[in-house]
Parts: sequence; C-alpha cells; structure tokens
Amino acid sequence: MKSTYASKKNRRSQQKVQTSGERLISWYQDVDISSIEFNEQQQERSHEAFLEWVGGEQVVTPIPDNLVLSSRQVFEREPENLSVVERKLYEVNPADREWLSEHFAELPHYLTKYFANRYVSIFKKQGRFVANTFIREKMVPAHRRVLLVLEQYKQLPTTSKVALLSDAVDDDSKPQQNNFEQADQQASFDFDQAEKNRKPVRSKIIAELVEDELRQMAFKIVSILIRYQTVLTQTIECETENGENIAALMVYKQCVSLVRSFGVKTPSDDKKITPENIMSFISKLSCEKWWFRRLKRIRKIMREHLAIAMGQVSAKASPYASWDCIQEHKVQQKKNWDFIQGQLLREETTGEEVEMEDMVLKSMSNPAIRRHELMVRCRGCEDIGNELGLQGLFLTLTTPSKYHNSYKKGGFIPHWNGASPREAQTYLNKVWQRVRAKLGRDEIRWFGIRVAEPHHDGTPHWHLLIWVKPEHVAKVRDVFIRYAVVEDKEELYPFFDRNAKRAAKKQSIQGPFNYQPRCDFGYIDPEKGTATGYIAKYISKNVDGYAMGEEVSKETGQSVQAMAKNVNAWKSRWGIRQFQFFGGAPVTTYRELRRLASQNKKAFMEYVFKQEREELASIYLMSLYRLVGPFKPAHVMTNAELVAVIAENYEARASTNQVNVAGTMKAADHGNWQGYIMGQGGPFVKREDLLITNSYEVLPFASSHGEDVRKIEGFVAAGELVKTRLKTWQIVTKTEKSDEAEAGAFDLALSGISDSSRSSVNNCTLPQKVQVSDQLKRLLEPYSVGGGLPPNIDSSALIALQQGSSIRIDDETSIRIRPAEHLPCGTVRTAQLVEEYQPKPDLSWLDEFEVKQPEPLTGEDDDYEYEQPNLSFFSEIAEWPLV
Repeated sequence: MKSTYASKKNRRSQQKVQTSGERLISWYQDVDISSIEFNEQQQERSHEAFLEWVGGEQVVTPIPDNLVLSSRQVFEREPENLSVVERKLYEVNPADREWLSEHFAELPHYLTKYFANRYVSIFKKQGRFVANTFIREKMVPAHRRVLLVLEQYKQLPTTSKVALLSDAVDDDSKPQQNNFEQADQQASFDFDQAEKNRKPVRSKIIAELVEDELRQMAFKIVSILIRYQTVLTQTIECETENGENIAALMVYKQCVSLVRSFGVKTPSDDKKITPENIMSFISKLSCEKWWFRRLKRIRKIMREHLAIAMGQVSAKASPYASWDCIQEHKVQQKKNWDFIQGQLLREETTGEEVEMEDMVLKSMSNPAIRRHELMVRCRGCEDIGNELGLQGLFLTLTTPSKYHNSYKKGGFIPHWNGASPREAQTYLNKVWQRVRAKLGRDEIRWFGIRVAEPHHDGTPHWHLLIWVKPEHVAKVRDVFIRYAVVEDKEELYPFFDRNAKRAAKKQSIQGPFNYQPRCDFGYIDPEKGTATGYIAKYISKNVDGYAMGEEVSKETGQSVQAMAKNVNAWKSRWGIRQFQFFGGAPVTTYRELRRLASQNKKAFMEYVFKQEREELASIYLMSLYRLVGPFKPAHVMTNAELVAVIAENYEARASTNQVNVAGTMKAADHGNWQGYIMGQGGPFVKREDLLITNSYEVLPFASSHGEDVRKIEGFVAAGELVKTRLKTWQIVTKTEKSDEAEAGAFDLALSGISDSSRSSVNNCTLPQKVQVSDQLKRLLEPYSVGGGLPPNIDSSALIALQQGSSIRIDDETSIRIRPAEHLPCGTVRTAQLVEEYQPKPDLSWLDEFEVKQPEPLTGEDDDYEYEQPNLSFFSEIAEWPLV
C-alpha cells in the first residue's frame, strides 16, 4: 500500500510546473487594463515628462539574454512621440495612425480635442468607415484653414525657439552655435537647422500657452536680450556723450533685428529714434512686463484667428466673436471693475478722497455717457448740414468675398484668403483713403461720421453718414462706387461663378455688374426720417444695446441688445475703432469747455449755499434780466426754491472780451454741438485756424521707462491759457478691514507648510513667503467671509501646494506656487502664487453645425452658391503688437 505522501508527490509531478515568468504573464492577463485610466491633464503632463526624459542623456541598460523570459506574450510596440490626442486615436484605431496623424499632428491640441473625442465616440458606436468619413468631411476643411492661418504666425516665438535661443546664449563652450558672439553678423538664428539637431521635445505655439507660461517666455526672452546687450557692449568704449548715443543706437538696432525675427513689433516701429528716447526703447525691450503684455495680446489675437478658421465665429456658432473671446472679455471687465471698486483717488494738496468708482461712472468710460455724446454729435452734424443746405448721404462699404470666412446659412467659404478682421479693416481703410484723396483732388468738401461693425463671422463693414453740397452728390457717388469695386470686380458680374460648370451656363447672361454686394449708396430723405434716426440704431447696438427692445438681428437671429456684449468683445480683441467723425473741431476741446463750465458752476453754487436769504434774493433778481415773461416774486419763495432757480439759470462765462469765445463755451456747456462747431470755425475749419485749441503739459521722464508724458492741462482761447486740470490726484488702495483672526490662521497655515519636515523643496525666503501668503489671503478671502476655507483645502492640501501640486479652488479656478528660477546669466525670478482660470467651453454649437444644412464644416459644396452678406440686414484702438 502506497503512502499518502507518495501519492501527493506523484500528483504534483503530473501537474504542469510554471516558471516565474509564466506566473507574471498569467497575472498580467488577469489585470483589467481598461480600469486603469488617467485624466487628460495627467496624460499631457506624463507625455511631456517622457519627452524631457527622451531628450536627456538617458541610457537604457539592455536586459541580459539569460534573464529574458523563455516564453512571453508578444505586444505591438506603440509608436514614439505621440501626443495625448494622437495616443487616444491610436488606442481605438491603430491601423489608420499615419493617416490620422496627417490631420492632427500639425494643429494645436486645444483645437483638435473636440474632433478626437467625436472620432472616438463615432468609431465605437458606428465603426471605422463612419468615423473616417467624419474626419474627411469635417476635419479636412478645418485643417486646411488652420494651416492657412498658422502660416501667418510662423515667425512668432515658440517654446522650442526660446529654449534654443537660451541655449545659444548660455553655451559659451560652443562658439560656432552662438551667433551672439559673432560681432560681424546681424542678430540671427537658424531655428530650422537647430530643430533638426535637437532631441524630440514638444513645442508649443503662443496660442497654446497659459498666462503663467507666457510670463516664463517673457522672462526668458528678456534674459536673452540682456545677455545679448552685454555681449555687444563688451568691446565698446565711449569717451563722449555723442559716442554713447551712437553706441546705444547700434545696440538697439541689433536688438530690433532679433526681435523682428520673432515677428514682434518693437517700441520704435511707429516712432522716430532720437538720442532722447533711445534708452527708453532699450528699457522696454529689457522689461519683462512689457514683453508679457505684448505676448498676451498676441496670444489673444492668434487664438481668435484660429477660432475663426475652425468655424467658431458665425451665426450658427457664436456671432461676431468666439465663445472663448467673449468669456475672456467678461472676465477682464470684471477684474477691471473689481480693481476700480478697490481704489480711491486722493488729491495731493488737500488730501481730499473720492471713490474711483464714482469718477469712472461720470466719465466717458460709462457706456451710457458715451452713447449720449455720440448722439449729441450726430444731431449737431445734422443741424449743421440743414443750416448750410447740404445733402445727407448714407453709404455702406464692405470687403470682397475672399475676406469673409463663413456663410450666413452655414458652411465654410472655400476661397477665404485667411484674413483676420484686422486685415479686413485695413482693406476698408485703404479704400476710404483713396476715396478721400480723390474727393480732395476734385475740391469736394464733406464731413460726417463712420461706424464700423462686424458681420456674423467677425468681418467688419462700414456705415458712413456724410453731408456734401447737392451739386457734388453725383460725383461723390461715382467716386465711391468706382473705388469700392476695384478689387475682385469680376465677381460682381452676373455671369461670374467660381464653379466652372455653373460659370459655363451663365456666359450667356448679359447685363452690368451689381455693385450692391460690395457697397451701397442712399440719400437721406427728411420726409422719411432724420439722419440721426438713421445712425442712432447703429450707435446703440454697438455700444450697449440701449432701447433696442426685443429687436432681433436678421443676420444672427438673436437679440440685438444681447449681442452688444459680443460686439464689444470683437472690438476689443481686434483693436478696431468703431466710431470716427470727419471734419469739425476736436471733441477733446468740447469736453474741456464743459469741464470748465462745470467747475465754475460748482464753485458758484458753493458760494450760493453760504449766503443768507437777503443775498439769495438779490442774486435771484440779478438773474431775471435774461428772462422773458412773468416771474415769481422772491418773497413768496423758500430758500430751497431760490437756490434751485439760481442753479437752473446759471450760465458759465469765460473771462474774455471776445464774443465768439464766450458763445462757443456757452454752446459746449449746453451740449449744443452745432453751436460749438460753428463757433470754432465750421465743419471745414483747418486745425491751425481753430478758435480754441487744447493745451498740453509735458512731464519729462515721467513714465516707468523714462519717457516724456504728455497730458492735457486746459485750452488756449484768444491767446490766453485756461487751466481745467487744477488738481493732482493719486490712486491709492482702500484700507482693507479683514478679520485679524482669519488672517492669522492663513499665516499659521503657511508657516506650518514652511516648517513641515515633509516638504521636499527649499523654503522661500521671507519676502517671497510673505508675497505668496498675501496672494493666498486674497484668493481665499471670499471663502473666509463665509466662515472658513473651501471644503477641498485643508492643511494637507496646503502642504501639497507648497510641494508643487495644483489645488482647485472652484470649478474654474486653480492655484499653484511657481518656484523661484535662477538663470545662468544671473537673473533671478522669485517664487509666486499663480492663479489659473479656465472656463469650461461651450461646444454645443458644433452639434448644431452637424445637423444644419449646409453644414459649416462641409461648406465647400460645389452646388452651393456663394451669397455676399445682405447689407440691409444687421439690422484702431490698442497698439497692434505684430509686425
């Protein structure tokens, strides 16, 4: 009889023995890989870390042959250097990786995420054929348009360009790669050649960078320029002031050459270089804040242009401006207003303090006041035209079809030339310059107003209201139409068609060309309405939508009043001047005259309030000589009634014997634009013949870069200076009255972070720590008022913040500490708390695009005829940063 032990041993020997490798494979096969997922941000960060590792000098130690598993499952090797979006596509469809990469690799990731997510969803639900058809019909047209736009910004700095240039500056051991050390060459750098020799590292264009990354780029560019200036000045010796000026000019021109290679406009591009301002220009190029503002402006422009290329600006998506642009404009407006509400204006001499909020609401920054003044000026121009017997004309000017990017009914315009609204505005300016020059050569005088407003796709067009002599109307009409249709005139003929088949059928059509898709010309008929009534609608809906009621735009199908915010965002993003008056006297002088009258009345009323009843009655009787008809006796009036009547009858007077000056000032005080213009010399007066001119005070070296600051101080009338700016105000921050206990709690929390043994980074120096602490107090103040910190922020979260992690405060705001940075050139950037705001985008309009006919992303249908926007429907401000 066999023992039990022997039986068990035999049974074990009959079982298959697994090696350690086989057990590992068996365990791996049992793991549910699909359950291990990372969010998109984690994938992007891990991908960037991998590329940095690949770009380094890492050496992978090969596994010895005797350690290789004897049997293992064969896995397909994932291609290298895939982005997060490309990897997502590869995971669902590895067979079409190369074909998909052609459409996704060259585009910014934030633009392709929507298409990638839709592709994955369609692939899983409907299969490969339908998903690839989606890419061909939706992605391919957008891809071509985006590349057309990106070509215009290819000179701009990218993260890889700045990194390469930083390496060239700091690498003194390789003079052959350091163009800065070669004094006989212009400032240049071969980025294409350097990219070929560089390890694969993900490069980001400016449109992809967040605000903190823009600050880092500005910091590095400034460090590069400072190092470059140091290299250039090492061999320069100057003994005279003239020699120093020449040396400064040489250094600046070398820096300008380098900056222009980035496609960025320099401080001196629109100014004349003199020995007095050369150092100011150098200071700006060496200023991190100046570069950050410029890069931030470029980013906004570039992102909006790319949004237009993707079809995100149209009647079917977001009219006039993209959703991102509108949200950013709202956030910026809110930040500006919060700042204004937190500031005071303090008079330097008397110490008087007033709320900045109150002063802003009384200024032209208030949309209501701005609209009122525009309406007053329009009505004044109309009154002048009627007084002089002139004919009012209403003109409309728009661009050729190639400047428009999408159809009103939906769909891409296939022959769009990639122009931005700013370029379309430049075209309109050039056309009008030619019209003005021709009218000037023909000695035709005119004056009026111009309003610029956008079509649904953001392309601007103009409405002009001008007045001319009746005998000149026919000539003005001929000149205006002739110059408006010069470019691409052939598309206005009835037989023209971009489709060859349809064009062949239309060759038999005879008739003159139709100029109305390009421009329009109308007469102001007083029996049908006033000129001010014509233009009032355009003023209101382009300022604040006042009194538009429930009117709906025929072009966008949405409320005109609600769309006013979109128009303001469009104007701000592209730096387009919406309203411009031609002819007459400056509006600044008009405002200064009104300011003086207001100051005089204020001083007079202060005097009146101090008087007894007898003096009030005497002042009242003195004011009656200008009145006609019966008046109320003083003895039956109360003191309050006397003061009210005196204030109502007050008229400002200028201390001059010239009747014209006094009359002009009186007209301005009463808001009589006609009287003001006629008092200044009429609508055709030359600037040198103005009766009253502005006076400016020049403050030498008053700006942060040592530039002269020119500010208005009053006006000159009859050779006498009248000052209207009698007080000097300073902006001061309101005293914060916060709870000391809560402030102490914040300090204690940050102090605990600094002293924690778990901290893996060096603690900030005291000034840096205090700076970060103050920023954290400001960010968390709204929560502290409610009784404490947000629920997701505790002591462990604050420790993680100190160690470099990002903490989310709410759905759209997160914070992190950017550590101090030391560059080889010796520049140090202190630690700072960074607030990142990212609103959740609304992409619901893309679904509408897919079901509406014709579809915007498939607009290149040969059977769909182009329609120029119906002009009867619709019913330069900031410095441009690009070369």
